Amino acid sequence: MKTRKLQLLFARRYLHSAGALSVANTTATVSSVAMAVAVAAMVILMSVYNGFDSLLRSIYNATDPALVITPAEGKLFDVESLSREQIEGVEGVEACSFYIEESVMADYKGRQRFATLRGVDDNYTRVVGLEEPEMVLYGEWRLRHGDYRRAVVGCETDNIFADGYTARNAALHDLMTIHALRRENISPLLPMSALKSSKIRHAGTLSGAANSLANHIFTSLDWAQELLSSDSMASGVAVSVVEGAREERVAKRLQEAVGEEFVVRTRWEMNEAVYKATQVEKWTIFFILLLVTIIAAATIVGSLVMLITEKQNDIATLFSVGANRNFVGGVFRQTGLLIGARGVVGGILLGVVICLVQMLFGVVKMPGTTFLVESYPVEINLADLVGIVAAVMAVTLILTNFTLSKMIPRGPKPDETRN
Repeated sequence: MKTRKLQLLFARRYLHSAGALSVANTTATVSSVAMAVAVAAMVILMSVYNGFDSLLRSIYNATDPALVITPAEGKLFDVESLSREQIEGVEGVEACSFYIEESVMADYKGRQRFATLRGVDDNYTRVVGLEEPEMVLYGEWRLRHGDYRRAVVGCETDNIFADGYTARNAALHDLMTIHALRRENISPLLPMSALKSSKIRHAGTLSGAANSLANHIFTSLDWAQELLSSDSMASGVAVSVVEGAREERVAKRLQEAVGEEFVVRTRWEMNEAVYKATQVEKWTIFFILLLVTIIAAATIVGSLVMLITEKQNDIATLFSVGANRNFVGGVFRQTGLLIGARGVVGGILLGVVICLVQMLFGVVKMPGTTFLVESYPVEINLADLVGIVAAVMAVTLILTNFTLSKMIPRGPKPDETRN
């Protein structure tokens, strides 16, 4: 322990003493600055990816149910085969809603667009809060009006209503037509009979906060079942969990309750590809920037070579008073680590400050006007900072040890011993 303290004392004097204004010390300062810039870039980009990841999760948390039950085989199942009481009786389940989903084509005054039709029962808003004011761009979430049925569309599907003065005014919109493929057998001589169509009035449009549902059309469950010729059938069950319950544990209990005929998936499993893609991009950027940091850290090699060359007299003195090669190497190892540590600390501080400024003031704006946020989202993750420090300091230690193995002599020269 005392040996390390003595080595650190020598290292600090070599870098920070009042007379240490040599070329070697200047090069060491440049090395630290280069590493600081690279480390700051790692902190900033990792934090931006964390921000996008949190943004994606918040979008899906607002628009997707916590759990979804779907048939293990096929696309549809009879709603009588799965009771609401059976599902809501599971510990941790708050509410559930049956839905049916299919690809359709929407037609409004000759403007056509493919969309996903989702017919939901009256319990759906207890599972997903799409009726909240921030989720509705204009109009209202109302799928029933007395005996009449209404449709709520996503923000992309809403483009078919771009009709002059009636745009963004659901009350002035005419009926739109939904076309779906018939499920029953059709005659090849009458190809148009393959389509089944029905008209419905537009009630409202979801906002950009429901961006994952931008190409959806929501209707009542019975209206969608009639259009799809699937009476008493459903595609799945959307399930919400009580506050504080862990989705994975509730999903396991629910799977045991519904049996092997159904599959229970969490929100993360339903969007696994999106989340994994974000993480893959994040760590790809991390390793690319780590390579840049390695190049910056390589300047430490030059700094140590110059410093060892400059301090040959000091090395000879240390050998003459009984110091061995390990002690001398330890002095310059501490010096290399100090150079790296200065760069890491400076880079972490610089990166965190820039991220905090972006979080508080949103200085750097997102290009275009179609995204959900005006400025780049940023989220600082302590685990990322620890990982950056560990990776960069490991690189510094490896480069320092490589340099010392080539530069530190194994003992005093013969003429120095005689002196």
